[in-house]
Amino acid sequence: MNDESEISKLESALLPISDDQEKLLQSALRIKIMHALAGDPLTSKQVAEKLGKTPGNIHYHIQKLFEGGMLELVRTEAAGGIMQKFYRSKATWFRSPNFSGFGFRKEDTVEHFTTRLSLSAEELSLFRQDVMQLIGQWEAKATHGEEYGVEMIIGRLLHPADAGNGNGGGQHDAP
Repeated sequence: MNDESEISKLESALLPISDDQEKLLQSALRIKIMHALAGDPLTSKQVAEKLGKTPGNIHYHIQKLFEGGMLELVRTEAAGGIMQKFYRSKATWFRSPNFSGFGFRKEDTVEHFTTRLSLSAEELSLFRQDVMQLIGQWEAKATHGEEYGVEMIIGRLLHPADAGNGNGGGQHDAP
């Protein structure tokens, strides 16, 4: 697969979600469940085994995600007198209309990393692809420990020469 089709695939995979759906995803465990169900459809028990969690806990979260429209029921199968339900996530990346950020506590250490990059439109797309893949890999891992929030903002910077002329940071001939 070439880079352009990979970029297009990632960018089109951003599922628009409502405020209520955003609230459903305010849990690292639920994000991990969404990733676990991104490939082949699985049952709650299979997801629990994959993530090293209890089946009851995972079943509860899967039900909430399904009721909220974040999962689809792919099929049901009878096995030993039990009806197994196989789910698949609708996406692993989401676009929220009201991104609110995280409410970090004062006692938490919050690290801010900033930089400036000079990127063409194509390079920006590649950069976004790399960042999304890295974050997705960590979201999907079966990890244990405290929950951390990752907030990232990418925006075109206003050139100092445009600050007062209403140009809004358009293209420049000079560096």
